[in-house]
Amino acid sequence: MSYYIHTTQTPNILFDHLLKRLTSSELKVLLTVIRKTIGQTHPTIPGTRLERAWISQKLFMLCCNLSGRAVSNAIDSLVQQKLLLVTDKKGTVLGTKAKRRGASQLYFSSLLRLEQQKEKTRKGSCYKPVTKGHTIKLNNKTKSCYNTSQGARKLSDTERYQQIKNTLPINQ
Repeated sequence: MSYYIHTTQTPNILFDHLLKRLTSSELKVLLTVIRKTIGQTHPTIPGTRLERAWISQKLFMLCCNLSGRAVSNAIDSLVQQKLLLVTDKKGTVLGTKAKRRGASQLYFSSLLRLEQQKEKTRKGSCYKPVTKGHTIKLNNKTKSCYNTSQGARKLSDTERYQQIKNTLPINQ
């Protein structure tokens, strides 16, 4: 198991629920924060990880390959979604862009924790359970999706074009 030495643990909720709804810049910023906090060992307390880390705008831009505006927008969005906590050096929470604008050093920490995962898994599950009264109305679109997922043959472009042409009303 020596190949796990140089890795960073990432909460499963990121892959299971957030990956679908976060933008690419939000995901890059969040992963950078996770890498710089959970991915770093505490310098003075052996065996523990950092809870928060000072990350400059320039470092975000370099790590994420994003512009300064994209980084700022992603940080603001993640703070609003309560996925990221931004504080100053003293630990004062800076929850708005206006409060963060004047601060000299911003400390970031991810709010993804194991305790929150259980709660969010129940609320925002991507798998909708089938209930007793669950029915699917089969129209042409769902039929084609249903057949495709069951291993039916895919249509070529010309066949699909003919299919669309045949379903359109004839204008006379």
